[in-house]
Amino acid sequence: MTEPSGVPRVITFVVRFWREWSAAGMRWRGRIQHVESGDAASFTDLNKMMRFLRSSGALGEDESLPEELEE
Repeated sequence: MTEPSGVPRVITFVVRFWREWSAAGMRWRGRIQHVESGDAASFTDLNKMMRFLRSSGALGEDESLPEELEE
């Protein structure tokens, strides 16, 4: 059965962020999981998280981070 036109497809992700400390200082890490497939990836920057979202079909190749999230 196909979805009616105009109704967005639902894709669910769980994203976890945490801080790690080392001799070099503090850094953020994360893990994202695509709930429906179970696929997951760890990341240390948002670009890696975006690549995972693109590979899962949640974002198109031309979609990017909002300006306020880019560094």
